Amino acid sequence: MPSWVPRSKLEWAYFGSTATQAVAIIPAQVTILVVYLQWVNSVVYQVPLAYVTPLTLGTTALGALYQLALTLDAYRIKNNIQLFVQCVCNICLSIATVMQYSQIKEANRRILINHDMYGTPFAKHEWKFWDHVSPALITCIVVSCACSVAMCLFAYGLYREFSWALYEQVSPDRKMRLRYFAYQIYLVILKFTPFFIISFILLYDLIDVHYVEPEFSLTMAIIPVALIHVGLAVYFVRIETFIGMSFVLVGHVAEIVYLVSRIVVLNSRSRLANTLLKDEMVFMAVVALGFSAIAFTAGSICVTNFRKGLKPLVLGQVQRKRPNNDFENDYQFQRLNHNVVAAPEQARRFALD
Repeated sequence: MPSWVPRSKLEWAYFGSTATQAVAIIPAQVTILVVYLQWVNSVVYQVPLAYVTPLTLGTTALGALYQLALTLDAYRIKNNIQLFVQCVCNICLSIATVMQYSQIKEANRRILINHDMYGTPFAKHEWKFWDHVSPALITCIVVSCACSVAMCLFAYGLYREFSWALYEQVSPDRKMRLRYFAYQIYLVILKFTPFFIISFILLYDLIDVHYVEPEFSLTMAIIPVALIHVGLAVYFVRIETFIGMSFVLVGHVAEIVYLVSRIVVLNSRSRLANTLLKDEMVFMAVVALGFSAIAFTAGSICVTNFRKGLKPLVLGQVQRKRPNNDFENDYQFQRLNHNVVAAPEQARRFALD
């Protein structure tokens, strides 16, 4: 059975990096949010400025939690590709954490000098909000950057362990390993793309569009559609359905077109280009665009590999022969399920070792 628990020293070290990040950043971000909510007056929620601090704090905290969950998932499937993509993702989160400092500082300055039409201030001037939260924000930056460096170092060390698991569990045949490599890349990218797309949509919709219809509702509808798209992509690529994957690839193209259009709008001279958190919106959109483009490319390669012997392996219809000294909890590879399903006679003759 697959194991979610780290076993080797390197696995514990890598897990320690993401766990330290989550334990340090999440409580700090939640504490800053609580202080912010007590500091501002209710009239501030009339303007997009009020959403800057909560959204940046929420994005960073959820990113740290998501990284911790994906670390355990990487141990379950022993996927070194996921570890390396996690490192890239964590570097992006570290950049967002650095950007967060200046964004909250600017939001604090603007809140202090503004008021509503009746003269009610946006915040309590007697509270020194920035003086209280700036040390915590700096701590988050240091922890996130340090954990990103540690994750990269430990991921390089885990590469050999997980590579041997892939060789042992999949096949010594080079072509089959390359097909499975493309399949792994596709599934891994599918796990990370929604986070950046959803992060961008929340920032763009709540701050830039700010409830203006019909764009607000149409943009928010992208979130459930994107999640459904990921589920269908995982299912269709595993059962090797050409028609289903055609619709999935069209969905990837739609994501790319939408993100490109928003990047163009944010860098144009339109009203939507003059917005708070513009730099972070563009950053999230660019990262999401990169993941979407990779997902489309990897998905297209997976389609070209259909009907070439990978499906029985993915569905668990083929199982390697276990040596007598092998353990039951040995490394597992990513399948639809981990139960061996009876396969036709021809599939059972497919040699893996």
